[in-house]
Amino acid sequence: DFVVNGDTLVGYYGDGGAVTIPDGITTIGLGAFEDCAGLTSVTIPNSVTGIQNGAFSGCTGLTSVTIPNSVTSTGTGVFSDCTGLTSVTVSNSITYINNALFKGCTSLTSVTIPNSVTTIAGGAFENCTSLTSVTIPSSVTAIENSAFEDCTGLTSVTIPDGVIRIREDAFRGCTSLTSVTIPSSVTNLGENIFGNCASLT
Repeated sequence: DFVVNGDTLVGYYGDGGAVTIPDGITTIGLGAFEDCAGLTSVTIPNSVTGIQNGAFSGCTGLTSVTIPNSVTSTGTGVFSDCTGLTSVTVSNSITYINNALFKGCTSLTSVTIPNSVTTIAGGAFENCTSLTSVTIPSSVTAIENSAFEDCTGLTSVTIPDGVIRIREDAFRGCTSLTSVTIPSSVTNLGENIFGNCASLT
């Protein structure tokens, strides 16, 4: 069911269900499982160090995922539009939550961002409409453009001391957000960070 090139998994053509990626694979390639709607769970072995762009994009049947601590980098949009995904555990070796990593994961209710992360990139959690709260670890220094845009269920967010930059539209359209505190460490504020946040007083 797997298409492997060296130690890179480049494609999957099975029926889905619960899938275990073979041990020894170091990279899950570009779009390897893209739009595999039948995939319900995936076990990623500790041999994997990198997951490329869109690897699991559109896997609408996937409900939870653990990115093992062996993974040090991910591409963009790896889990974008995984609309069935409810919980995620992110590797504590990752420093950069990449662009659109979980964009459009409309069922995602909880995510643990490890304290290895320094940057939450553009659109990382955009349109995660079921996310109600998020704890940003003290290691984070930058929240990039549209990182949490249109997270309409988000009621509270804690921005830690140490964050220096919050880019434009970071929390735009978070219509349920009632309070937020911007720490004094922030020196670079983009435009419209809280645009259309109708519940903010």
